[in-house]
Amino acid sequence: MWPLMKYDDLQGGLWVPSEGSIGPSDLCQSLAKGASLKGVRIMEKVTVNKVLVSNDRVCGVTTDKGDIKCEVFVNCAGQWARDLGKLSDPVVKIPLHSSEHYYVVSKPFEDPVDNMLPVLRDMDGRIYVREWSGGILAGGFEPISKPIFSDGVPSPFEFQLLPEDLDHFQVLMDEMLHRVPALEKAEIRQVVNGPESFTPDGLPLLGEAPEVKNYFVAAGLSSFGITNSPGVGHVMSEWIVNGHPPYDLHLWDIARVDCHHMNKKFLYDRTVEVVGRKYTLAYPNMEFISARNVKCSPLHSLLDKAGASWGAKMGWERPNWFTRSPDESKEFVGTFGKPKWFDSVGEEHRSCRNEVCVFDMTSFAKFEVEGDGVVESMQMLCANNVDVAVGRIVYTGMLNDRGGYETDCTVTRTASNKYFIVCPTAQATHDAVWISRHLPSSVTLTDVTSQYTVIAVMGPQSRLLLQQVTSHPLDNRNFPFGTSKIIEIGYAPSVRASRISYVGELGWELYVPNEYASDVYNKLFSGDVRPHNAGYYALDSLRTEKAYRHWGGELDTNTTPWEAGLGFAVDLKKDFIGKQALLRQRQNGLCRRVAIFTLDQSDMDNLLWGGEAIIRNDRIGGYLTSGTYGHSIGRPVGMGLVDGTSATGAGSNDLVTVSRDYILNANYHINISGVLYPATVSLSPLYDPKSLRVYM
Repeated sequence: MWPLMKYDDLQGGLWVPSEGSIGPSDLCQSLAKGASLKGVRIMEKVTVNKVLVSNDRVCGVTTDKGDIKCEVFVNCAGQWARDLGKLSDPVVKIPLHSSEHYYVVSKPFEDPVDNMLPVLRDMDGRIYVREWSGGILAGGFEPISKPIFSDGVPSPFEFQLLPEDLDHFQVLMDEMLHRVPALEKAEIRQVVNGPESFTPDGLPLLGEAPEVKNYFVAAGLSSFGITNSPGVGHVMSEWIVNGHPPYDLHLWDIARVDCHHMNKKFLYDRTVEVVGRKYTLAYPNMEFISARNVKCSPLHSLLDKAGASWGAKMGWERPNWFTRSPDESKEFVGTFGKPKWFDSVGEEHRSCRNEVCVFDMTSFAKFEVEGDGVVESMQMLCANNVDVAVGRIVYTGMLNDRGGYETDCTVTRTASNKYFIVCPTAQATHDAVWISRHLPSSVTLTDVTSQYTVIAVMGPQSRLLLQQVTSHPLDNRNFPFGTSKIIEIGYAPSVRASRISYVGELGWELYVPNEYASDVYNKLFSGDVRPHNAGYYALDSLRTEKAYRHWGGELDTNTTPWEAGLGFAVDLKKDFIGKQALLRQRQNGLCRRVAIFTLDQSDMDNLLWGGEAIIRNDRIGGYLTSGTYGHSIGRPVGMGLVDGTSATGAGSNDLVTVSRDYILNANYHINISGVLYPATVSLSPLYDPKSLRVYM
């Protein structure tokens, strides 16, 4: 199939028969011709000087050829998108950065290369090779790239290439010669060095800009523009016309962007790494190592000394796990099997179940919403009833008009006209925009994320621990579950203590003003009952064991509360966004549903990470949305969406109602690396299904 390839050092390969290749310029011309035939007017050699905004909405563009009025503007300017985003008021943040990108083109071989030869990708070598006019075109993504144009793309810069740097290209050339030895004797026609732009996480930036309504972005395709162009065109057109994409695209949504992503040094440093990530094996929980320590909680140095191994989300440094001895390495080592941190996380997990742990949860987004009409606005935004007594906490989703989750959050009523909202870390920008766009002018939203350090004190001994450092009574009568109060801890005069749990144990989340955070943390470790530090890996195993749903896993923009099994957090007695969709779905029945799975046997080589296929009655019936090891139940555990395809067959348009019986009365396996492991299904939490420990 690939006669020019050296393969004696390979263990296997994957052939995709449906894949093809196309010339980018040919494709561009074809698309332009097709658009023109549909009535689209294409204007070349036009410079955009300003994108006009009125009442927070796009209204036109100013160009060197005159003004153009428009209701919708799409920024699909490639590496120029960041610069173009700055030409509006307010500025639209489009964080991408250009980098040199190399490939080499040979002259035709004496025995011309077959033009039907599949594209060869050697992920270990970080290279790709394809036929080109009877010869070879070969390029790659070097592990350390060369970012360019930090201050913006120079003008003019059209159809230009960059100077060759053969020393920099050598790391890729060596891999090309190793995998395709015939290249050593080939005559090189051209070494091409051209700019490509990349985003900080290597994923595209799509959707409506948070800053300006009807300003859409389709940029940052990070060297995969041709591959992704049909899909991007499809989802963007539906997004513009219908107001939402046809699929959940929260990982690609430009609303994931934060201010620090636009920092020049951040973009430069991250681009050095992110280019090579395009051809790097993606292990579970893999972290970027560049452009780190952007945001640190006041506890960072204390936790670092305590042995924290750090991860990052939305720029925030967060402890993933803690080493158990000074000699234990904090370095992340990728694996699909038993990770090096397995035993450390297991110890943290058991400490939380049996004693008490503290988690630094400062990164979670926090908002205050207040003003005349705030109750009515929040009632419309939230699926659950938030018109509750002051001091009560409500878990709720904020839904779209299709009944899917825009976010899940906790809402605390702090005054008659004021609420305190806590949202997922990665949702900070998105949620601020979603909430504010549904508020009247009399209600204000304030982002208070950076004002508070959040210390979660969780475990059966949490009450004993906290009672050592506060005089406020914490018993069930004075401080029941779902209550939030201002208390004193140590020298801190006003700590918001919220009795709520994301691990399935008795516990409180402490919202501490930053200036008091170190004192409160140290006080917690100063008494007879002392906590253990724990990180987000333990938090994930604890919540999965308890079947607590997770944004970006079980919950997304296309998943409803009925499907997620969160009907208890919906109040149909009031009106809210998405209610009509939920009523229709309840009447028609569910086509998919979240269920809990455990593997019947565990040998440490069949750990769950999420994304594995669910095999129902010998046919694919869904996929896992979360996966981990349940250290309390002693086996791998995960949650996943079971759909009706195993009853109708893949590709069928027939809808099957996914009822309790449909899920429970079937045989299941989980596909891990091609091996089918028997699994047991449940619709109830496997740990403390009645939540007695939460209310103890």
